[in-house]
Amino acid sequence: MRRTRERNDGFTLVEMLIALALTAIIASLLVGAISSAGQALRSVDRHGEDAAIPAARGGLRQLLAEARAGVEPSEPGREFVGGSDTLSFVSSFAPRGQYGGLWSYTITLDANGADPKSTGLVVSQRVVRPSSSIAGGPPRIEIRTVVLAGVKSLKLRYFGAADKDSPPHWQDSWRHPSRLPRLVSIDIGFAQKDRRRWTAFVAAPVFAQ
Repeated sequence: MRRTRERNDGFTLVEMLIALALTAIIASLLVGAISSAGQALRSVDRHGEDAAIPAARGGLRQLLAEARAGVEPSEPGREFVGGSDTLSFVSSFAPRGQYGGLWSYTITLDANGADPKSTGLVVSQRVVRPSSSIAGGPPRIEIRTVVLAGVKSLKLRYFGAADKDSPPHWQDSWRHPSRLPRLVSIDIGFAQKDRRRWTAFVAAPVFAQ
């Protein structure tokens, strides 16, 4: 009677080594792909952060360029009054899609509602003219826009003369509501580990005398 030899269906040592080598190659490829994807996402985030600063600078420059001064009894609240960390004024600039006319703006630092420890550069605005009493006019509500998030400090300075007989100079506040400064300087600081940088920024109101 012919006897059959039993066969062992397990893996040989060579086959196991080959399988481990292939697994290591696949794992290294996956790790490289995940790392590349992470770098791409971080690059997109950095690009978004960097793009926000020029947009903020452009918007602030337009607001201040069209700033208006003048105190009229029939139009209270049109004063140009600034401190070292806040500025209120009226401008004829209106962002795209909003009503034209005169808007009252306030530039300041404000805490993020979701995270009280995080502050941002905020521009608040409300319409001055046309009045909401006019048919079809905009409602008199305040619009609050976070121009830049994660801002740690804000420093405002003003270049102008205290009176007609004095030479212009830089001041930490502007208390001449019926006149505009010749220049407004805005300096912003970020947290120490924040890679964003804010270079020197100066805007010139075109209606300054």
